[in-house]
Amino acid sequence: MKTSIRKSVTQKLSIIQTTLKAPKSKTNAFGKYKYRSAEDILEAIKPLLVEHDCSLIINEELISAEGGLPIMKSIATLVDNADGKTSVSAVALVGVDLNSKGMQKPQQFGAASSYGKKYALGNLFL
Repeated sequence: MKTSIRKSVTQKLSIIQTTLKAPKSKTNAFGKYKYRSAEDILEAIKPLLVEHDCSLIINEELISAEGGLPIMKSIATLVDNADGKTSVSAVALVGVDLNSKGMQKPQQFGAASSYGKKYALGNLFL
């Protein structure tokens, strides 16, 4: 009789971290550098989530720092679907630049949100 050994969420995370490949597929024409977006990471992680029976949740909240600078807090959480409760998270904090020229307020918050998600995912998946 074969017994299966259940992996912990941290063991699953370790495997996902060493397996995940999210290449820098985008180019910033102005700065002439390559980068990856949050969407690139999310697209690359989907098959690994299925393979290791995990889910990924990204939460955001707006917090304020001294002086009233808006700060976006992004939390990426890997949840073990085996019990739906066991998880591990990583956080990224990003300031919202309200002085960005050529951007309206929703765009300023959207840019901070995208940046925060990308760095929370990067912190979680290394």
